[in-house]
Amino acid sequence: MKTSILTVLAYFVMMSVGYASDVYITQSGASLTANINQDGQTNKFGDSTTAVTLTGDNQTLDVDQIGNTNTIAASVVGATQTFTLKQEGNSNTSTVSVGANSASADNSIIQTITGSQNTTTVNVGNSAASSDADIDLVATGDSNTITINENSTASMLGGDKKVTNITAIGGSNTITSTHTGAADQDTTLHHTGSSSTFSITQDGAHDGTVSMTTVGSGHNVTITMDD
Repeated sequence: MKTSILTVLAYFVMMSVGYASDVYITQSGASLTANINQDGQTNKFGDSTTAVTLTGDNQTLDVDQIGNTNTIAASVVGATQTFTLKQEGNSNTSTVSVGANSASADNSIIQTITGSQNTTTVNVGNSAASSDADIDLVATGDSNTITINENSTASMLGGDKKVTNITAIGGSNTITSTHTGAADQDTTLHHTGSSSTFSITQDGAHDGTVSMTTVGSGHNVTITMDD
């Protein structure tokens, strides 16, 4: 029997620059579909002290935030996760963790960032077996900081890979992508802009591929691969 327990706490606070909405979800059970839309400034979908927590298989989460200084903080445990996250504005932050301290599989994280001085972090399989990790991120704007960490012990070969695709358009961006664990690992980075810093690390027991295309000047690039 599939069960789902969904708790939502949302409140609105009048501020001098407009409204802010805070949404906190604690969910336990399978087959959750959640769509969150927040428009305005200083909105939160979880935060550093009270992250949104989803536990169970077959989770589908879609979060859209439009405005400045918004926050996404979510932690998910289970299999067959699909997360679509969109932030449009400046000085936004997001942290998404999948499979922290518990096995996870068939993860798909799709993130779109539009604006400048945003900070986003994606963690997959922090300390447990993780497989089929597909991360697709598109960032348009300047001075954005993107950090992707995929750390696992699962051995995935052939069509079952840990894949990161990043497209960045803008200058003075900092992008760090780290894959560790036993698996085929692919990282693709397409960048257009100037004066950005890229660091890509892949450490696995099987084949790994890094494909990087840049258009612009003044970059600092570090690529480390260790089988």
